Amino acid sequence: MTEIGIVDTRNIIKLIQEKYAYDFSDFALTSLKRRLESIIQQRNLKHPELLLSRLNDNPQFFEQMLEDIQVPSTEMFRDPSLWRLLRDELLPRINREFPRFKIWLPGSVSGDELYSLCIILKEIDLLDSVNILVTCMSSRSIETIKSGLLRSSKVEVSLENYNRLNGKAKFSDYYSTVNGTAYRDTNLIKNVNFELERIDLENPPCGVRLVLYRNKMIYFNPTLQLKVLKNINSSLSAGGHLVVGIKELLANLYNANDFILVNPSESIYKKK
Repeated sequence: MTEIGIVDTRNIIKLIQEKYAYDFSDFALTSLKRRLESIIQQRNLKHPELLLSRLNDNPQFFEQMLEDIQVPSTEMFRDPSLWRLLRDELLPRINREFPRFKIWLPGSVSGDELYSLCIILKEIDLLDSVNILVTCMSSRSIETIKSGLLRSSKVEVSLENYNRLNGKAKFSDYYSTVNGTAYRDTNLIKNVNFELERIDLENPPCGVRLVLYRNKMIYFNPTLQLKVLKNINSSLSAGGHLVVGIKELLANLYNANDFILVNPSESIYKKK
């Protein structure tokens, strides 16, 4: 794999910021560098100067890069115990207090968490009682999610996860195969709203009862982590819940006085 230096990485960040107004300067530099090296290899660009040239001359290439530079989830129903808890406890509890409520999934890339969420909502007859907002950094990510595409490498592990959470149907009920390619049932997301977002989630929605933002902040430096968490905090109603990755602790990232850790094993927080 072609390696790029810190200077090359900073030059790429500068070009993207000046030309496209996306600021990657607060991404964790080592992680961003690895993603850029992967893009250079995938696109057969040979060296960083070609990546700079392509970014400068081709806005469509930048849209592709926006999708590639993010780290998609690896499977549906990742960490099945969390999805079981959401289905059996947290979502019904929110619904008892708020018959209609809003869920926000920022930073979406592949749609794995969205389809996982919609499946468990369907299985407890709440799919029509929830307003779901999905925000993506790339319009290509939105197109991918809306297509329902389920990559073949994810089918088997997603099935295993679904079985481990004791799904109430058959996983095969939620996707079909066309010419060897699996597509999820897009009827699950017919009422989902999609919007583009900025890196720091500026101008977040309001009145949200649940935010799923798992395994995202590990790729940010502390400055960006703080900005993101402030925006998520402002979007949540009092008593709303935030689910982060099991290795992400808000106490290390943000003012712990704003949230209560209500489930340490699943990293679920509640806004005071």
